[in-house]
This record gives sequence, structure tokens and C-alpha cells, in this order.
Amino acid sequence: MGTTFRDNNGDILHMEHQTMQLSELMRTTNREARLPFWDIRYRQHYSDGIHVGHCTLNVHQDIKVNSGLDTPIPGLVFLQQGRITTTAHNSNTTHQFTPGQHSLLPNPYNPRESIFYQQKNLQFLVVSFVPERFLQLAENAGPALYKMANNMVNGRADSTLSNLPVTPEMQQTIREINACRFEGGLKDLFLQAKSIELLILQCEQFEKQNDTSPKKIKLSETDIRKIHAARECLLANIQHPPSLAQLARQTGLNEFKLKAGFKEVFNNTVFGYFKAYRLDIAYKLLKKGELPVTEVAYEAGYTTVQHFSNEFSKQYGVRPSLVD
Repeated sequence: MGTTFRDNNGDILHMEHQTMQLSELMRTTNREARLPFWDIRYRQHYSDGIHVGHCTLNVHQDIKVNSGLDTPIPGLVFLQQGRITTTAHNSNTTHQFTPGQHSLLPNPYNPRESIFYQQKNLQFLVVSFVPERFLQLAENAGPALYKMANNMVNGRADSTLSNLPVTPEMQQTIREINACRFEGGLKDLFLQAKSIELLILQCEQFEKQNDTSPKKIKLSETDIRKIHAARECLLANIQHPPSLAQLARQTGLNEFKLKAGFKEVFNNTVFGYFKAYRLDIAYKLLKKGELPVTEVAYEAGYTTVQHFSNEFSKQYGVRPSLVD
């Protein structure tokens, strides 16, 4: 029932005799730990069956983590920075999280296997629920949530749940959670409301996907690696991004497989993903308040302030000059 940490050679780096227990998660505390293979900081808040946790890690080497089967703790995972691969118990579906993706897992704290790649500043938000609370919220909330809740609390991972992109509405809710200014009972109410809001947005997105998803393109492991390489090439120079034809040549894919594969892996078009990435850079720079809007537009790869301002306003519902 414990947790084992191994390196790429399969050698054991660390063992914990118990998995993370429900009683340990469902409380409010901040924790830090330093081990030879990673540094981890964890902030968590618990109230009325809902747990909100924000984790930041510096991972010093690739690590494979295996955990024993434990109590279901249905959880929404939102990856903000970095890369993780995880496989739940009783599931053949592997979730390869990249920045700006989310999914619902039966127990995000104790999956059957997780891979943490060597990286700095890995960040993710987890919103999880005591099983009874999750069933209570799912009751009469629609077929998607009810099906997920029933599967989760009975220890069955839903193979139909794929990673989906974090929408602008979700991004805004996550920012509000991270910037919560309340204390005491007001903080409890605020974080409960925002957690349920994220759950609603996620279920709405899952329902839309199930209703309208076209037939998926078949991708080999090599194709997927090339799609990830295409993403790296695309983001390498945001001032002068490659064209689709150039990107296809650089990664050894034809344009059809590049476009269809990118949509399959990242649930966004090539340049839809690129635009969201640039606007996220701009938003973070504006929040710092160190650069004028003109320079932020340039740093985000825009040639005119007007075009940047229009795109930013569409994405965030506010003009760049009004971000504080």
C-alpha cells in the first residue's frame, strides 16, 4: 500500500510505507520537503468535503512513482507549468499532461504510476472531494457528472476522459483561487464556490466533447513525439513562428497529420495553441507591472499594439492597459 520512487534504471530512490491518506489531505496546512530527487512545496485548504491544493516542484531527475491502491478521492487536475504522465489504478488510459491541460482522476494523489520529468517550477492545482461530497454534488447535475462520480467512487477510472485544454473561464477561476484574499469562514465559502465552479466548467466541457468529438486520428508513439517536437519548434521563437509547411518539414510530418495530430494531442489548432501561449505570456508580464503595454505586445510576439489589444480583450474580457 506504500509508494515507491525509482530512477530511469528502475533503482529505488525512496520508499514511503503508506500512501497519502484521506485524513492527511483533508485539512488546511502548508508543507515543504526536500529529497535528493526533488524539492516540493504544497499549500492546501480543506472545508466541507472539498480540498484545494497547489503544488510546486523542482524535479532534479526523471522519477517514476508507483503507489498502492487506496481510497478514491476524485480530483480535478489543472497543470499550469511543466509536464507529468500519470496512469490511474484500474485503468489502461495514460494521461500525458502538458501546460494548460486538465482532467479528472479517481485519485490524483495515489495513481498507479506517475512520471515526473526533470524540470524546474512544475506547478499544478488539484481540487478534490471526499467521495460522499462528490456524489452529493453529482446528484441531479447531469449525465456526465453522474457517470464520472459513480465510476470514481467505485474505483473505476473512466477511459472516455481525455485531457482537455484549460479554458479562459477556468484560467480566470484558477487565478481567483490563487489570489484569494479572504480568511476564516469567508475563505471556506469562497474556495468551495470556486471549486464547484471549476467542476461545473469541466463537466460542461466533457459533455460537449462527448457530443461533438469527431473520430480520432490514429497516432503512433513516434507521431506523438513529433507532435510534441512541433510544439517546441512553434514556441522557440514567438516573434517569428514557422509556417505550417516549415513546421511539418522540421518535424518530419505531413501537414494533414501535423494539424490533425496537434488537435488530437493538445485539443487545439496549431496556431490557436500558439495564440493562447502568447497571450498567457502577455498576461503574466502585465500582472508584474514592469513593462508598458507596447513592450509587452512585442515580448508576446505581436507586431502592432492594436492587434495585441484586440486579441487580449477577446481572450480575457479586459483591455491590456486595465490589467492590475
